[in-house]
Amino acid sequence: MADSFRTKSSSANNPPSPSNTEALLARARRIAQGPSKEAPQKQESEGGIADAITELNENLTFFRKCLTTTRVVLGGLQSNVFGPLWRLVRPPIIFVARLYMRLWNRYAYSTNQETKERTLSRTRSSIIVVATVLVLSIFTNTQLGSAVRFVTIEPLADAILIGLSKRTEVFYLTQSDEIDPENNVHSVRGCRKRGECAEIDAAYFRVQPRLAHDVWKLVSYGNPVYVPDHIVAPIAPGLNECHVTYYGYRMTSSWIARILRSLQFYPTMLEAKCTYLGSQR
Repeated sequence: MADSFRTKSSSANNPPSPSNTEALLARARRIAQGPSKEAPQKQESEGGIADAITELNENLTFFRKCLTTTRVVLGGLQSNVFGPLWRLVRPPIIFVARLYMRLWNRYAYSTNQETKERTLSRTRSSIIVVATVLVLSIFTNTQLGSAVRFVTIEPLADAILIGLSKRTEVFYLTQSDEIDPENNVHSVRGCRKRGECAEIDAAYFRVQPRLAHDVWKLVSYGNPVYVPDHIVAPIAPGLNECHVTYYGYRMTSSWIARILRSLQFYPTMLEAKCTYLGSQR
């Protein structure tokens, strides 16, 4: 009892140290300011990291699904489209490639008569390369391709069509328009009968320069120049009764002619001899 009394008395008589006083003041200030804001901020930071990780996992899952779907689609296209298509076009491609290599080996090299040694000829190989470029240009929508087609494929196709389908019939034509001034292409419109004209009776022709047209003009009239502007000149504005010489499919009301007109395939006019009947009513 005496020792305890002396301890309490000594602690009451000795004042607290400055460090203890500062610690007590700091604790009092914290209590007065209320709960600390660092804990919520820490929780918010931890929550943001968790959300970012969750979003990343979702994006990775979506990316894996996209890859799986793409692989399935490409596999289906390979087995159902590209595979059969390649099996279909592979034989002609291989045939053309082998034929081209044979032609190259036969004509691109020259043989020395004395040594029988074959050497690559610059002249022959250059001719083959130029011919190859010209042939491939036929399948392109370029000026070179158009020029090559004009003197190769188009005259042959037009000559066959002219020989098989050229005819002369009476049409009532009303108008001509230049639809492609750069290439001098005209369109001519009218009807197969006079008076009321329905869609199935409508007539529509194309007039355009072709090498086969020049040949036909030369054989028919001795004039080797086929000028589209001169061909449509007899068609005056208004109603004209014309004897039209054309080739292609026959301009009738048949379902074949209507389908071809819907696909914008039209017969080609070679000439027209017209009688003006007056303004169209």
